[in-house]
Amino acid sequence: MTQTLGRVSTLLLAVAILLVGHGLQLSLLPMRAEALGWSTGAIGATGSAYFLGFVIGCVVIPSIVSRVHHIRTFMALATLATVVLLGLGLFDSVWAWLVLRAGTGFAFAGLYMVIESWLNEASPVDRRGSILAVYTMISLLAMVLGQSFLGLTEPADLRLVMGAAFIMGIAVIPIGLTPIAAPQDIPRARFSPRVIGRASRVAVVCAFCGGLVTGSFWSVGPLVGRAHGLDGTDIGLMMAAAIVGGALIQLPVGRLSDHMDRRKVIAGLFVLGAVASLAGWLLVGDSRAALFAVMFCFGATTMPIYALCIATASDNSDLPLIQIASSILIMNSLGSILGPVLVAQVMAAMGGGGFFVFAIAGMGLGGLWALYRIAVIERPRHHDQPFTAVPRTSFVATELVDEGPVAAEEGDGAQRA
Repeated sequence: MTQTLGRVSTLLLAVAILLVGHGLQLSLLPMRAEALGWSTGAIGATGSAYFLGFVIGCVVIPSIVSRVHHIRTFMALATLATVVLLGLGLFDSVWAWLVLRAGTGFAFAGLYMVIESWLNEASPVDRRGSILAVYTMISLLAMVLGQSFLGLTEPADLRLVMGAAFIMGIAVIPIGLTPIAAPQDIPRARFSPRVIGRASRVAVVCAFCGGLVTGSFWSVGPLVGRAHGLDGTDIGLMMAAAIVGGALIQLPVGRLSDHMDRRKVIAGLFVLGAVASLAGWLLVGDSRAALFAVMFCFGATTMPIYALCIATASDNSDLPLIQIASSILIMNSLGSILGPVLVAQVMAAMGGGGFFVFAIAGMGLGGLWALYRIAVIERPRHHDQPFTAVPRTSFVATELVDEGPVAAEEGDGAQRA
C-alpha cells in the first residue's frame, strides 16, 4: 500500500491543492455576489450555472481527452478554472457570472475525470478500494481547509479571489512533473435514467432529490450564515461542519446498508435530514453553536445519499458500475441545477430560514418516495457488492471500486425497486 501511495502521490497532491482553492471559491462566490448587491435569485442562478457546466463537462470532456490525452487536458482545464475565477473577480455583471460559473463547472467535471481515471490506471486492482478511500478523505480535508481562508478578509476584497486562483494554479505543477503514464481514454457518460429506473426507481428519484438539496447548500449555504449574523470565519466553520458531518457518517451508514434493504437506509437519511432542517428553521435563532450542530447533521444526512443511490441501483442491475454511476451522477446534477433557482425564490420570500424550509420539502419528498417504494415492493436485498463511499466528483471514481459480479434479480418487481 505504501508503495502504491508513493506512485500516486503527485496525483493526490494535485487533488489536495486544487480542492483547497475550489473549496474556498465555492463558499466565497455567493458571499462576494451578495457584497455586490445582487438578489438571492441572481445568486441562485449562478449556482445553477455551475452545475449546468458540470453536466456539459461530463458529456464533452471524454472526447477531448481521447484527442489530446490526460496531461494536456488537465493543464488546459486547470488554466480555464483559474482564468475563469479571476474573471469572476474582474466582472460584476450577472450575465458574465452565469457564463463564467458554467465554465468553472465544466472545468471541474473534467479535472475530476482526468484525476480519477489516472488514479485508476496507476493503482493495482487489489489496492483500488484503498486508494479510493484515501482520495475521498484527501478531497474532503482539502475542501474543509479551503473554508478556513474565508475569514482572512471581506468577500468584496479581490485578494481572496486571487488567492483561490493562485492555489488552483499551483495544482498544475505536480501534474506536470508526475512520472506516471497516463491512460489513453476516459469512459463516456451514458445518461440512461429509464434503464437505471428499471433497476431502482428509488435510486433515480432520490439522487435527483438529493441533488436539489446539496446543490442548494453549495450555492446559497454561505448566505444562510450571513442571515444568521455570522462573519466570514464562522461561515467557514459552518460549511466545514456540514462537510465533516458528511465525511464521518459515510462508512457507518454504508456498512449498515450492507446488512439491510438499502432503500430503508436512504429513506431514514431523508427523514432525518428533514428533521434536522426543521430544527434549523425553528430552533437555531442567533445561536452559532445550534447552527453548527444543525449543519453537521444536515451534512451527515444529505451527503451520503449519492453513494447509496449508486449502490442501490447496482444491487439490481447487471449493467457496468460506471454506466450506473454516470446516470446517477447526472440525475443528481440535474437536481443541483434546479435546486439553487428554487431555494433562492424561497429565501427571497422568507429570508435565511427559507433554506431550511426548502430542505424540508426536498428531503421530505425523497423520503416519501423511498417509503412508498418500500411499501409497494417489500423484499430482501442481496448485496453482491459491499458499499463503497464514492465521492460526488465524477462517475470515473467508480472505476476505483473493486467491482464483483452484480446479479439482476428475476421478475418485474425485482427490476423496479
